[in-house]
Amino acid sequence: MSSVSRLVSSVCKKIIKPYSPTPISLRCHKLSYLDQMVGGIYLPLALFYPKLSNTWSNKPNNVVSQHLEKSLSKVLTNYYPFAGKLNDNISIDCNDNGVEFFITKINCPMSEIFNHPYFEKHNLVYPTEVINNQYTYEGSLAVFQLTHFSCGGIAISMCLSHKVGDGYTFGNFMNHWATMARNALSSEIYPISPKFDGSFYFPPTKDEDSSNVSNNNIVPQREECVSKSFSISSSKLTALKARVINESQVQNPSDIEVVSAFLYQRAMATKKLVNSSSIRPSLLHQAVNLRPPVPKNTMGNICSLFSILTKEEKEMDLGQVVSKLRKEKEEVKQKYKNAKIEELLPITLEQYRKANDLLVNNSCYDLYRFSSLITFPSYDVDFGWGKPEKVISPLSTSNPPIKNMFVLMDDKNRDGVNLTCSMKKQDMLAFERDEELLRFASPTS
Repeated sequence: MSSVSRLVSSVCKKIIKPYSPTPISLRCHKLSYLDQMVGGIYLPLALFYPKLSNTWSNKPNNVVSQHLEKSLSKVLTNYYPFAGKLNDNISIDCNDNGVEFFITKINCPMSEIFNHPYFEKHNLVYPTEVINNQYTYEGSLAVFQLTHFSCGGIAISMCLSHKVGDGYTFGNFMNHWATMARNALSSEIYPISPKFDGSFYFPPTKDEDSSNVSNNNIVPQREECVSKSFSISSSKLTALKARVINESQVQNPSDIEVVSAFLYQRAMATKKLVNSSSIRPSLLHQAVNLRPPVPKNTMGNICSLFSILTKEEKEMDLGQVVSKLRKEKEEVKQKYKNAKIEELLPITLEQYRKANDLLVNNSCYDLYRFSSLITFPSYDVDFGWGKPEKVISPLSTSNPPIKNMFVLMDDKNRDGVNLTCSMKKQDMLAFERDEELLRFASPTS
């Protein structure tokens, strides 16, 4: 047993079923084509709450757990596929089998976990079997853990099979669950009523072909990597935007564009130092939420992507990278702007094909993947005892991590950016020491 795992003093497992049975008409949830394309990796998210305030501060642990269990049961009625069973790569049998819910105690203060810049200790707040087998886990499609710390704080974590949904689905579920928990004491109603109708917009392939649906961009190879977290403050973000405005024609750069371009630039620059050579040609893949044109209440995998290619050192200027990102993003938006429903899947598959062709035709290039939860309301998840002090983003704890993966999130004040990244160890050693990176990004510690 490792010194980290010795911190865990007890583990209890429960099965939480939907409060109301799923109607017969909804028992078979067809996967969309995009659901079929993604791998079965479990996406992890953890929210940390300091010592509970107001009426919750003196309540025993079992009362906190019961509060979460009851509200989870109620919200699963709306998110019924989470409590079902995957049927090959075709559908989910929404049989109300339930989801796994673990309760643990950790013998250390919460700060010792979330102030750790690397991710070994973070894994304690996730169900062990899921986090150690994220690509092969065969339990429920959604798995939860409530962790009690010695300081009185708690962490609530969830691991969701990517087959069921994307980061947007994840964020909506967590906020819907929290609203349901608060609703026990008020009449508050969650504004978005979820619909699992992604197959209407992205029709699945024929049943006999479903096992062959895959995409190298969505099912990345696993490699031995390390992960680390950084933060970019509001003032540093403003300075980066000013540089972009000065260097390019983009006069209103977004947080996502600026931070993605900056991290991509620094990753390429430090990789050049590691290899003592000229710049390695590189690709940046950026995931894009397709709500709209798809309705905002559609759950599942509703994403496209675009790519930019960098071959020469003169293309590495921050302004140039942002300009390329903006150009590609605008072209994608135009493709979807007036698209009919039956055109959504062909357009999306063409985007993935273009990205895949770039990679296949340039197999020696470095690939950097970016996913953003900026603007997602992760820091609004209030179960009745206040908002989280810290949120750890999906994929930052993948085991092993996905190489050259960057996940961006708002910080707690909504004016800066928190990020996690995964790289090979030698690349990370160079990246985290890069003076230009550290002028703007601070290691989380």
